[in-house]
Amino acid sequence: VSYALNHTNRKLTLEPKITVNAKIIVVGASSVGISFLETLVFCSHMKFNNLTLISTHGLPGKKLLDTEQRKFLASDHCFNDKDYALMSLCSWVNVVVGRMTGIDRAAKHVVLSTDEIVLYDHLILCTGQQYQVPCPTEADISQHLTNREVPNSSQRRYTGKVPCNHFTLNEEEDCFKALTWIRNNSITTEDGGRASVLFR
Repeated sequence: VSYALNHTNRKLTLEPKITVNAKIIVVGASSVGISFLETLVFCSHMKFNNLTLISTHGLPGKKLLDTEQRKFLASDHCFNDKDYALMSLCSWVNVVVGRMTGIDRAAKHVVLSTDEIVLYDHLILCTGQQYQVPCPTEADISQHLTNREVPNSSQRRYTGKVPCNHFTLNEEEDCFKALTWIRNNSITTEDGGRASVLFR
């Protein structure tokens, strides 16, 4: 982890802070979710004692992706690994590793994929942009249909078996798995070298 130096002057140390004990849950470690938590954690006049992040793989920045892996990840480049290390959100935020599957607004809790229940007073949804496996339209290509004649499938979700060479790159873990598969399954040329792989 990168070195971080946090400086607090005497005035800020002696200044009384407003303590906020409300349970604030942020779902998703997207750029918006991380930026929201950063704003609360480093608020000079308020202290939030009950911040929780629910994310599939926890806080980002753990894998320390190299340049080769970063090329796979579509990102707005708001934060890099050094930024995550300097913020040290793990010191201020409770991290729940899991996927949210339901919200009970009446009881004010969220349900995780492990059937665990997490209570909240304020719920912030910051899941970010998530790519999905494309759903086939099941159109007959022999009919030479136009786009207007093909049934609209924007609301459909693919539930079949996903091929082993199909990757949906939403986060660091997905990029790591894709690169590992490419290294293990790329075509080897006759001279012993590896053939280049082109992705769109």
